[in-house]
Parts: sequence; C-alpha cells; structure tokens
Amino acid sequence: MRRTILAGLAAIGVFACSKGTPQSTADSTRSVELATADSLYRLNDRPPASPAPSPSRNLTLGSGTRIDATTQRTISSRHDKAGETFTASVASDVKDQRGRVVIPAGSTLNLTITELQPANDKGKADGRITILVSSISVGGQTYPVSAGITSMAHTLKGRGVGATEVEKTAAGVVIGGVAGRIIGGNTKGTIIGAVVGGAAGAVVADQTANRDVVVAAGTPMVIALNGPLTVSNR
Repeated sequence: MRRTILAGLAAIGVFACSKGTPQSTADSTRSVELATADSLYRLNDRPPASPAPSPSRNLTLGSGTRIDATTQRTISSRHDKAGETFTASVASDVKDQRGRVVIPAGSTLNLTITELQPANDKGKADGRITILVSSISVGGQTYPVSAGITSMAHTLKGRGVGATEVEKTAAGVVIGGVAGRIIGGNTKGTIIGAVVGGAAGAVVADQTANRDVVVAAGTPMVIALNGPLTVSNR
C-alpha cells in the first residue's frame, strides 16, 4: 500500500514538471533588451555652457611714438576761444614694436584749445594757437594721453576793415584836418589836410587789421607721445 502511494506522488511530480516546461521555454525566448533612449532629447533642460571669453591683453606704445591724424572741424580765432574742445581722427594704424596694431585708423583724439589769438597787426608775423592732447578713444574705451603736437598747418585770414578799423580811419581824418589848418592856414589847406589825413588813417587801419588764425577741417596733424600709452586689446 505504501509503495502504491509513493508511486502515485512521483507520477504527479513528473506531470507537474512536464506541464511547466512550455512556460520556461516561453520565458527563454522573451527579449530582455532595454529600449534605446531617444537621442533627440537632452537628459536635462539646462542650456549648453557658453564658451569662455577670450582673455584681454594690454598693448603698449613707447614714448615718442608718432600718431598721424586729421582735424574734424575748422578752428578760427574769430569764432573759437581757449577752453573749447575739438576732435581729430587717427589717419593710419599705429603699431607697437612687434607690428601689432594698438591704435587702429579711425580712432578719435580728443583735444583742447589752450591758447588762440589772432595777429592783431601786420607788425606781428603770426597769431598764436596752442593745443592740448587730452585723451584718445579706442574700441569704445577712452585713455588719457600725454602727447605733443609736432606739426599742424594753419593760415592767417584777414577780417577786413571792421568797426574798430573805421574808428582808426576817422581818427586819421581828424588828425589830417587839424594838421591842414595848421600848415595851410586857410580853408583850402584844411580840405587838403583832411584828404591826406583820411588816406593816412586808411593805411593805419590796414596795418592794424586783425588776421585770424585758421585751421581748416581735414588739416593733417602729427602727434608724438611724451610717455608710454597702454591700450586694452580684446
């Protein structure tokens, strides 16, 4: 009886194992490969890091460096005066000893008129004009400059006979009339003296007429650095 029970249990175990085999086979054919990630989408929403800005470098021009420029407006002792400012445009690239451009053409020089006087009479060979180089603007940055102007052409322009000169002419007429009366002793002498005196007064007016110092727009100018100039070049 006992053997019969054991045999029955064994048969049940074999049937159960054979029934579970298809399930095992099915499991062995299942794909376990993970789905590939969609490469079109980032794993986070942070923007990519921007590239680091290139480091700036300082370039230096030595003392005595020449800067060629041109004035951007007309200067005249008739209209301008000391204390007024004007600008000049750098005419060509200014390079350091290694050939690197420190001040590109088109940069702006800022200048101040410190003295401006006309030639008040023909006894004076010339008027006076003195210019201070205040600073230079390069790439949006302004740098103080120690420099002097070694060349800048100017002309003298006569004003003609103005109110002051008319007064001088009238004074000459009066003086001539008085002299005529003294010399001639009669009316005719007075008239002649007045004519001579008027001519003399005109000569005085011509000799004392003001002549203005004029620097025309576009006039070339040469500037020399009195000391080193360092410019940031990005």
